[in-house]
Amino acid sequence: MRTRIVIILFIILLLVACSSDRTLEEQSEEIIDNLIAGNFEDVRDNYFSQQLQETYSKEELQDYWQAMPINGNAKVELESSEQQSFHVVEGVVEQTESSIKVRMTWEQSELVGFHMEPMQKKKTLPSNVEEEKMIIGEGTDFELEGTLTLPTNRDEDLPGVILVHGSGPSDQDETVYAYAPFQDLAYGLAEQGIAVLRYPKRTFVYPNMEATFGNDLTVNEETIDDAVLAAELLKDDDRIQTDAVFVIGHSLGGMLAPRIDQQADTDGMVILAGSPRPLWEIIYDQNMYFLDKLVNEEEEKNKSIQMLEEEKRVGGALIDMTDEEAKETEVFTINGYYLKEMDEHSVGEIALHSNKPMLLLQGEADFQVTMEQDFTMWQQLLEEKIDVTFKSYPELNHFFITSEGTNKGTVDEYSIPGHVDEQVIEDIGKWIHEQTN
Repeated sequence: MRTRIVIILFIILLLVACSSDRTLEEQSEEIIDNLIAGNFEDVRDNYFSQQLQETYSKEELQDYWQAMPINGNAKVELESSEQQSFHVVEGVVEQTESSIKVRMTWEQSELVGFHMEPMQKKKTLPSNVEEEKMIIGEGTDFELEGTLTLPTNRDEDLPGVILVHGSGPSDQDETVYAYAPFQDLAYGLAEQGIAVLRYPKRTFVYPNMEATFGNDLTVNEETIDDAVLAAELLKDDDRIQTDAVFVIGHSLGGMLAPRIDQQADTDGMVILAGSPRPLWEIIYDQNMYFLDKLVNEEEEKNKSIQMLEEEKRVGGALIDMTDEEAKETEVFTINGYYLKEMDEHSVGEIALHSNKPMLLLQGEADFQVTMEQDFTMWQQLLEEKIDVTFKSYPELNHFFITSEGTNKGTVDEYSIPGHVDEQVIEDIGKWIHEQTN
């Protein structure tokens, strides 16, 4: 298996457990016990399907687990529930100095999803804010239980926003290591008199979705369809101004915001650390950044550069492939058709020809989507448009949280608890109210 260099923000492993008379809860706890004990090869051999054994080495599984802050004896507390046709086992692996959340999704006797992330200190619900459950896509095959956050005191209809995630499976708070940025946005904007609808990403709730769609999966099924349904849900809510529903997209969600607006006919968009560039090109730059930062051995670095250049070459060729050719191609471990479909929709051009107001925000310490390449491209592309506002923030990272710590400029900095900068939330709220007055 060739060496792969990938940025891992979420740890999602698709596993198939061996047949056993043990309950799913017992098998789930056994998996955690083996990982804590360092028995990575046993977990791989006894629970991985043959396909996943070919995809994930023991060393890669070990790297995934050891990226979490659990390195000794730990207390395991798990609970189970039935969700749709899935049996979900989730809970906390806790030790003195750190803890992680785990979520295992079983379909019959097969473990189809495994997600883990460090625990973070989330904010408590403000006293002037309330929340209620909402169902996105009710009656469809992919219902999502989301949360509508509202100010408690409201005398008139409110502007509303939907929050759209970045890449990878994600819960409704867009939890990443010690961050919960969508919860921060929901609470902060609701305190400014704005209704906020957030929900888990479809691939988080339905971890076998990629197997369902196979190589036909695109950002439509993964992200756009649910965002459109969420926007329609807000527009049909009597408490929300029908002409004041906005999409706030972060990272990949920001890249897709113009497409979501085009389909849902929202009333404006906020793009947080988005980009008009192809996704494969951004991934190439991210990998080159980490290669330069983390790999010192010259021979290893040269081999990796050659591999990355070949991936980049294939990425650039996707647009000229047939759909079937793209489906048989991988670029940075991502199916080529998924990337080709994105390339066929120039979000920069869609934004350029949109008549909707736009707010584009960027953290200047963001190493994933950068000021120099991505934010600057937006500015050049949209410089002649009237209803576009740009703002960047010194010292804020990809999640608009202060970039700090000894591992500043790497994914490890996301393990330091932090919250979305208050000025960012204030700027978004002020901009939304300006569009509705």
